[in-house]
Amino acid sequence: MKSFAVASALLVGAARGCSYFTIETPEGEVVTRTMEYGGTAPLSKDVPLPWNLAKIGQGTVFSHDKSQQCDTMAQDWKGKYNHVGIGVGPQPILGEAINTEGLSVQTHTLRLSQYQKPNTTGTTNICFTDLLPYIASSFASVAEVSDALKNSVSVVGESDPDAYFHWAVTDKYHQAIVIEYVNGQLNIHNNTVRVMTNDPHFDFHLQNLNQYVWIGTSWSNQTAISVDSEIGVVPKQISHGINLGGIPGDISPPSRFVKAFYLKQYSQLNVAPESLSEGIVLATSILNTVFIPKGVVGMKPGDMSYDFTEFSTLKIPSKAQFYFKSYHNNQWRMIDLSKYAFEDGKSSLDALNDGESGIKDVTADM
Repeated sequence: MKSFAVASALLVGAARGCSYFTIETPEGEVVTRTMEYGGTAPLSKDVPLPWNLAKIGQGTVFSHDKSQQCDTMAQDWKGKYNHVGIGVGPQPILGEAINTEGLSVQTHTLRLSQYQKPNTTGTTNICFTDLLPYIASSFASVAEVSDALKNSVSVVGESDPDAYFHWAVTDKYHQAIVIEYVNGQLNIHNNTVRVMTNDPHFDFHLQNLNQYVWIGTSWSNQTAISVDSEIGVVPKQISHGINLGGIPGDISPPSRFVKAFYLKQYSQLNVAPESLSEGIVLATSILNTVFIPKGVVGMKPGDMSYDFTEFSTLKIPSKAQFYFKSYHNNQWRMIDLSKYAFEDGKSSLDALNDGESGIKDVTADM
């Protein structure tokens, strides 16, 4: 039985800007995410973090984060479920995972977080940097996660300016929540809008959607006020896309939240995916609109690297499938957890960045 040390040093400061949304299909939801990093990640701005694809078997013993964030206040645990995820370092803390029960969980930055105090009356104390692998290895549904966090688990740890998280959890039963800790108190939001990014708190983003209610998909018709001028009737719409005028174009968390929500909602309303493959195409197209290239996000004094989209993922809870691609290789790769041969109590790692570009030369096939 292998002890799995959940090291957090490299991920602290990494998950700076991330986007989550889901797409509904007849075969279940497609759960998406982008992972960005920057700031105090301890590598040069030109070198990606050493992301690994981790396959972790049931029965693995997890050694809790013993860094200054949690030290002696948290506990170890033994995993119950096989799961696959992406983490960083030789013994990675996972920023992203799905288990064989179809439970999906991902970590995003939320700088306004403040966690609970350790409980000495029988509650399990889990370091906030360990919460993702704890959920992925311990629970089969959103309902189980919610019940545990409300009744038997305290999420503890002393945050620093670059180690604040909240979590999106989605299952195959069409349930989705956002987990946040505000002023030391647990907040579980029923994520009916199926979007999450980063700061501020989730309820701010819900209110902010109301500021863009003019966005629609109709062709503009201004005949009631039109005037015949020397260039013809004005105003009138003469090109496509005006209906999305004013939709945010920057890559801040509030703007990515608004953009992802309106694009996915209107696309599904007007041309709903009729298959899983169509859902994956739609999810990929919207992921592309929140993709962050290198060198465009301003760095505050002291930062050592630019935020950019290190990797993107799709998860299909109904089928326990995990898709992933990197900044350099935009070809989707997939693991079917129902077919993968996990080893009880053991884990294995493969480098996410394989050195390939994903480009296929088809000259000889023409």
